[in-house]
Amino acid sequence: MIDHFGYARGDEVLLCLARCLSSFINHSEEFIGHIGGDDFILLLDANNGPHKLEQMLEDFRAKCRRFFRAEDLQAGFFSGEDREGKPQQFPLLTLSIGVVRMHANNGCRLDSDDLANLASQAKHQAKAEPGYSLHIIDTLALSA
Repeated sequence: MIDHFGYARGDEVLLCLARCLSSFINHSEEFIGHIGGDDFILLLDANNGPHKLEQMLEDFRAKCRRFFRAEDLQAGFFSGEDREGKPQQFPLLTLSIGVVRMHANNGCRLDSDDLANLASQAKHQAKAEPGYSLHIIDTLALSA
């Protein structure tokens, strides 16, 4: 998308995503951070987390429509040239959310490397699903 629309447009998309994510969190009890690129971290209340994440997906889907022309939205893709200058059809922007759901005192002991690996797995699983996606790895299942 950056090659077609430029870095400034990519920055607009990231800012739109950050605002969208931020609008759903309780800033006194939850946390949002930008890791880098298009990766963010959220620390949410586990009781409301999955519901909030579904709402975030829907909100971002609605808000990011403005980044495309009406004909692109109708077609479900946009046309441009790939890096070799060949005409190509590119999928529209989507959002994939990978989650590691933690539980207090569930017996699952994770160090920072374990947590980072689980987060990476959740992200890759979410990205493997087409379109807007949410994949949750629940640590309760790991402690069994």
